[in-house]
Amino acid sequence: MKKVLYIMLAFMAVSAVSCQEHPQNEQKPAPKLLSLIPKAGYPGTEVIISGYGFEEPASVSVDGVAATVKSVTNDRITVTMPNHALGTAPVTVTTADVTLSGLSFRYAEPVEEEKLAIFSYTPSSGVVGDQIAIGGQLFSNKKERNSVTINGKTAEIVSANDTRLVVVLPENPEGQYPFVVTVDGTTVTGPNFTYNKPPELSVYSVTPNTGAAGDVVKVVGICFSATPSENIVTINGVQATVLSSTVTELTIQIPENPKGSYPVVVKVGDKTVEGPAFMYVDKAHTYTVRTMSGSAGRAADINTIVDGVSTVAKFRQPRGVCFLPDGRIVIFDNGNNAIRFMNPATWEVSGSSIAAKSMLNAAWRGCIHGDWIYMASKGNNKIVRYNYTTDAAETVDAGFTGTSPMDVCFDKDGNGYVLVRDGSKAIFKANGTDFSTMETFATFDDGPLAMEFDPEGNLIVSTNGSQIIGIKPSGEKFVIAGIRNGKDDNNGEPGQPLTAKFGSNLFGITLDADGNIYVADDSFKIIKLISRGEHGYEDAVITTIAGKSGQSGTADGVGADAKFNSPGEIRMDPSGKRLIVTEYNAFLIREIVID
Repeated sequence: MKKVLYIMLAFMAVSAVSCQEHPQNEQKPAPKLLSLIPKAGYPGTEVIISGYGFEEPASVSVDGVAATVKSVTNDRITVTMPNHALGTAPVTVTTADVTLSGLSFRYAEPVEEEKLAIFSYTPSSGVVGDQIAIGGQLFSNKKERNSVTINGKTAEIVSANDTRLVVVLPENPEGQYPFVVTVDGTTVTGPNFTYNKPPELSVYSVTPNTGAAGDVVKVVGICFSATPSENIVTINGVQATVLSSTVTELTIQIPENPKGSYPVVVKVGDKTVEGPAFMYVDKAHTYTVRTMSGSAGRAADINTIVDGVSTVAKFRQPRGVCFLPDGRIVIFDNGNNAIRFMNPATWEVSGSSIAAKSMLNAAWRGCIHGDWIYMASKGNNKIVRYNYTTDAAETVDAGFTGTSPMDVCFDKDGNGYVLVRDGSKAIFKANGTDFSTMETFATFDDGPLAMEFDPEGNLIVSTNGSQIIGIKPSGEKFVIAGIRNGKDDNNGEPGQPLTAKFGSNLFGITLDADGNIYVADDSFKIIKLISRGEHGYEDAVITTIAGKSGQSGTADGVGADAKFNSPGEIRMDPSGKRLIVTEYNAFLIREIVID
């Protein structure tokens, strides 16, 4: 018994000591605020208020406005912030019958949450099969998580990242439709995309559009085959040889055809299209310009006539040219009031007419008739003729006072014609070689500058109205080429010479045996050729054969590599294989060899 008693007494003693160490009425600590996270946001932001001594019920207000309390523990309160103006607002917490303050929350503009969006397309239009880049945001980097449709048709996705989807356009009619993109169940519609008309076989241009059989020509268009044999090209029903091809360009060799204008027809598969016309003309020639005589610039003594070979000879504003029966070239040296003679084989200039010199004043153009050289003496308004067999000269008084005679020629019946630029702006006709009484053959709205007969007996005239005009033996006029007062360099549409434009200084014209017209255009420093077509002048083709438009100089060369300073006269020599050109302000005589 005693042992049991001792154990009970020991237990009671331990219990007494334990009660002394943990008194039952110990006091809890007072609630306290420590922090607010986050410290800034906007209405609806969820905030955690940290501290201790919190207990339910608890309430929170922001600048007097109650916040929504979501949960309360001993050391934190979670709330949703109420509406409030921008700026800093005090936060008050009430818990365990104690109101606490000292924290604040800064209200800022709400940050807009990024959403799936389509911004743009590159390109903004296209046709079936084109690849289009769709720009936007929140796309998926994995192609399979993106879906793209347009007008209800699914577009194949080629590549994908978070801001760009590259897709292939599916079949759709012409029109405008928006792309629709779906990513992980979220769908967005973009702006309209334009479907263009699907490409069809077409021919846009043929370059060059004039030429002859055997020439190589570029045909530009779309929907050609890249395999040459799959493109069938015909001109006037005759098949051309396709030398090479891409989907946009064919290189062809022109087949044989009569002179004329015919459309270029292209067939690819079951599609056939007619393109622009190709104009057949005579085989192109090479035109080589060479300086025969003189040196650019005036002689030291401008009134001195210097004979010699090539650059030794000196001229002063040479104008007209004609040919003696023995082949010598006659040059009207305008500034020296002289007739000069050149050997066409050696280019040597020798001899001049003293008799003619006393009567001439600014000799312009003229011609050979019988034993006489007839010249328009523009400075004194006379017609002077010089007998090259007897070295005699005389004045033919035609009464041209104040009218600036500039050319003399004869028709096949031996009747003389005088062209006057100023005053009456006319061409007068003489009875034979009697220039004392003349009748008016033709008048002009613009000043005529030069004239020459064609093989049919039409008188071809250039005017300072930028036109080439024909006059029938009856006196009826017709325009051969040029837009009146066009004052430009434009060869016009092939076969449509009335669409061409010339300069106003057309001082020289000449014709070959076929009636093709060569024109010296001093305004643009070039030589042009009017090639007769299948219907004569009506469908003539105009080309530039020498010189480069608007570029002045005295360089020799082939075609456009040559340069002219002031081409005045131009004459076809009797061989028909070269042209003689005078450069009146460069003091040169030049030739154009026709190969």
